[in-house]
Amino acid sequence: MKNLLVLILLLSSIQLFSQIDSKAKSILDKTSEKTKSYQSINATFEFTIQNDGAGLKETSKGTLILQKDKYKLSFNGIEIFCDGKTQWTYIKEAQEVTISEPGTDDESINPATIFTIYEKGYKNTYLGEFTNGQKKTYKIELIPIEPKEFSRLIIEIDQATYQILNAKMFGKDENVYEIKVGSMITNNNYDVSTFSFDPKKNPKVEIVDMR
Repeated sequence: MKNLLVLILLLSSIQLFSQIDSKAKSILDKTSEKTKSYQSINATFEFTIQNDGAGLKETSKGTLILQKDKYKLSFNGIEIFCDGKTQWTYIKEAQEVTISEPGTDDESINPATIFTIYEKGYKNTYLGEFTNGQKKTYKIELIPIEPKEFSRLIIEIDQATYQILNAKMFGKDENVYEIKVGSMITNNNYDVSTFSFDPKKNPKVEIVDMR
């Protein structure tokens, strides 16, 4: 779960201060502008962990609803709600919800910044034009300047829409983590209740308040 959230965070804040590749910078700027124009995003995704040496490959599916600083992330039996001020992590199987302040546990857990990437501290390189199914795409490599849990990140961007289609993170644990974005619906207006956990509707759930 942690590395999914790391990767989601990396699909965030699209203002890279260490942009040294002019072609990559132009593409990232257009992607940022496009993403910030959306009132909201509702996306499905597929998350894969792979380690060829260990014979590991696991794939799960999830959904994300994002509206400004609010989000609801559903993945592998876990739901994370955030109304911008409070975060609820609900584990269905355990019937437990943990309440915290968003972003306080780890720099990775803030899906509010998805679909816009590289806030600062990365070197980027334009890798060229590619084809993904019927779509023509760009690929860009980002390498962190400061030590992180991964050595590099490759993102693929649709040439027609400037939306991120997938991101692949190469972890220092020798695992490769990949998110593939499926369907994406933009500019819906979601009620604020979408982004909070209501204990009254779940009276049997144990509440752990970490604030």
